[in-house]
Amino acid sequence: MVGCGNESFDEETFTVSGKNDIKEAYENGDLEGKVFDYEERFNQNDYAGDMDADSQTKFVEGPTDSNVLISAPHTTTHIREGEIRDAEIYTGSTVLLIQAFTGAHVIYNAHEGEDANYVFGGPYKEKIGDIVEDYNIDLVIDVHGASKSREFDLEIGTDHGETVSEERVEFLKYILETNGIHNVHRDEMYPASREGTVTHQTWHHYRTEAMQLEIHNDYRNPRNDLESYAEMLKSLVYFVDNATHIND
Repeated sequence: MVGCGNESFDEETFTVSGKNDIKEAYENGDLEGKVFDYEERFNQNDYAGDMDADSQTKFVEGPTDSNVLISAPHTTTHIREGEIRDAEIYTGSTVLLIQAFTGAHVIYNAHEGEDANYVFGGPYKEKIGDIVEDYNIDLVIDVHGASKSREFDLEIGTDHGETVSEERVEFLKYILETNGIHNVHRDEMYPASREGTVTHQTWHHYRTEAMQLEIHNDYRNPRNDLESYAEMLKSLVYFVDNATHIND
């Protein structure tokens, strides 16, 4: 039994296969190639993505009966109030790798179009509502990338405690700390309190727990630091593998 803050977690009952598989993939050199292979679908056309895709929104069903949905709406360039904004690179490959190691379901932005984490409603968030219902989703994790200028390793957005249980937040912080990721903020720069965000709509409209994760560039760009990337990925995989146990 281990603890974080006021919470304690019985890790003896937790799934460890995903994080162990990442450790092995990192050590044998396979992880780096997997990241770049997955990222190719997003970095084509100068990160505008696959402009020939049937839809801007892409859902990939997980191979297991997972109750977790991983979201990445900024995998490509996207348009907010008429302005084209940069892709948050490697968020797409990160969520696909989380799926590969956990079996969770994934939704992401396939090509340049409206900013799904900004507009009110929209096809992307409507699709999340359908997935929540069809797959009995218990938790939505919306993954984003923060710039080098941010003074955190990762920030957790919860609409100031509204959208996800305290136990899950503390469990994620505990995992990150265990893997050497110490500078974790909460609801400061990116609280996900705006109605247009995936996290806000998922909780307030679909009554399903959600959190927005902003990953610093140092922990999501494997070309700069593969070891740090692997530690963040391992943390998120371990969290996804076990998050549904936390509220039991």
